[in-house]
Amino acid sequence: MEIVRLPNGTEAVVVSEYKKQIIKDYEGNPFIEALPEILSPQQVIEQLACYPSYNPNERLLEPHLRIHLLQRLFQFFQPLAEHLQLYDAISTMIRSGYMDRNPFSPSYVRSLFGNEGEDKKENLIYQSSSAKSLTLVGISGSGKTSSLARILALFPQIIVHAKYKGADFSRYQCTYLFIQAPYDASLKALCLHIFQTIDDLFGTEYMLKYGNGHKATNVMIPIIGNLLRNLGVGLLIIDEVQHLSLSKGSGGSGAILNFFTTLINTINIPVILVGTPKSMNLLQTEFRQARRSLSGHGNFFWDRLKKDEIWDLFLQGLWQYQWVKHSTELTDEISSVLYEESQGIPDILVKLLILLQGRAISSGKEVITVPFIRKIAKEQLVMVRPILEALKSGRKSQLLDYNDIVMPDITEFINKEQNQIQLQTFIKESKQRTKNRQQQLTNMKDEAKIRLQLMGFSEKQAMAYVIEAIKNPVVTDLNQLVQEAYRLTINTDTKRENKTKKETNKEVVIQKSDSDDLRSIIHVGKKSGISAYEALKQAGMIRNDFGSTG
Repeated sequence: MEIVRLPNGTEAVVVSEYKKQIIKDYEGNPFIEALPEILSPQQVIEQLACYPSYNPNERLLEPHLRIHLLQRLFQFFQPLAEHLQLYDAISTMIRSGYMDRNPFSPSYVRSLFGNEGEDKKENLIYQSSSAKSLTLVGISGSGKTSSLARILALFPQIIVHAKYKGADFSRYQCTYLFIQAPYDASLKALCLHIFQTIDDLFGTEYMLKYGNGHKATNVMIPIIGNLLRNLGVGLLIIDEVQHLSLSKGSGGSGAILNFFTTLINTINIPVILVGTPKSMNLLQTEFRQARRSLSGHGNFFWDRLKKDEIWDLFLQGLWQYQWVKHSTELTDEISSVLYEESQGIPDILVKLLILLQGRAISSGKEVITVPFIRKIAKEQLVMVRPILEALKSGRKSQLLDYNDIVMPDITEFINKEQNQIQLQTFIKESKQRTKNRQQQLTNMKDEAKIRLQLMGFSEKQAMAYVIEAIKNPVVTDLNQLVQEAYRLTINTDTKRENKTKKETNKEVVIQKSDSDDLRSIIHVGKKSGISAYEALKQAGMIRNDFGSTG
């Protein structure tokens, strides 16, 4: 298939060759022949499965690097039996929805434009419908929305047609449209969401043209119907339908559900409604009444995993991704504790494993144990504790009190653990740098002492000079230290000589004051190491014959 980019950047598939259909009912319909071939169960598993790369040597990396690897757990996807069932349902719904909308069928063209003289306002109503509806209900974190997204990704969302069997056929085909139910649960908000989603996909401006405040809801609905028909929408998915239970506008949630029924009945577009248990009463009453004449494709209740071989398969696949230094074998006790703390909810299990490894790495514990699992679950799963307790006790009716489960904020947790790792790394490196500097200083002092000893100083003298020299802030290396220490030895000798002379002069003066006997002065000078002339001169007994000429 050739991939092109629409002006707004959306990738679309250009159909160059339509596929031959094994099922005769699907022949001669470009919308169906442009779809990917129907996959076998084995092919579905192969295309849905995602096992991120893993190398045990990654456990030897530094903590600040390993903390980033934990994000790979979000990529893990293990196909289960319900995924195969959901793929079959979606594949069938899209194709059956297109059966009555074959753009080359004369009856379809007549129904679009009406016979001559007919009121064209009725051109959306058909006599028959092979479209079907489906409800997908499950508690938050059970994987319903993510699984649905992965299955839908097996179909190109936008297909561009040019020619079909030699005839011009310039059309867009949107295989599925994914819409979130508005929080205010109003029909008008839903219409605006549809306009905006179409604009985001195709780069159109329907929101600007039809979504202004002057258009009433009853005017927007037929416009949306025509848009969905012209764009060849194969499947409409409405997520978060539990918001509809909050509808307080005109007609309430029933008006929105009737709108979906109109799409199914008149435009032959299959609809999938996705929600939490909070939406069950709504879907089992009002929507069931609204679609009572339809052959619904069925209901899926996406429950948590039971503690059986499916749980073992899922957990074993995840457990191999350990980035703590000391990997732990998956025991029955660990499996039981993880099930107890996650209650078999896949999203909670994945996030709990990330929480466990993140804290084990940042704290330096580097191993996962049963007490550690309980401790982290108690600290980090506070927001989901009520729903987990309800599941543990079997009070399923209590689940209806919760619109949604507030999952732990993994991004915030990872950021905190990264900050903790960075702080610990900084402290560790600072201590090591201090230790290294101290060791370098000790080595430098020892080397300087040895060099002074080679110059003839005693070990005690050399160390004393080095210790004094190191106090000088300008000393930064060994050569400077030796030079400064040697300078101190010279200064010390000079000071010692000056002190000796001063003491000698003082002693001579004292002798002079005691006696003017020349012999005594000469004797004292001799003892001091000076000549008789110098001694007599210092004692003032010899006059300076070369006085001042001034």
